[in-house]
Amino acid sequence: MAASVGLEMRQRDVIINSRRALGAAEFARERGRFDAMHHALFNAHWAGTGKLEDVDDLVRIGAGVGLETDELRAAITEDRYAAVIDENRRAASSAGIDAIPAHIFGRRYLVMGAQPYDVMKQVVDRLTSPE
Repeated sequence: MAASVGLEMRQRDVIINSRRALGAAEFARERGRFDAMHHALFNAHWAGTGKLEDVDDLVRIGAGVGLETDELRAAITEDRYAAVIDENRRAASSAGIDAIPAHIFGRRYLVMGAQPYDVMKQVVDRLTSPE
């Protein structure tokens, strides 16, 4: 499915702990670089060019989107965004989300996991059609 839209996704042998990457993304959010960091993290993970649980790789990825490396390293190693990450996890869990990716459409429909275009289109069609 990814290849059909020009994306590279390599199969992973292990499930990673993304907590450090989430902290790095929060650091980037505070500095107005969230979108760039978000895309860089996804690319590094799926193209196999980075390990999102590795501090050095996260700092390298952050440097690539213009983040200050010493500050980023400190934020990751100190787990500076633990409270934000934990609150986001609680909020997701309370909405029934237990997988990534997860998309909520119109505050009514929850679609979890990587889904084909047709599934997403069906949800959007439901939201936009008169009831």
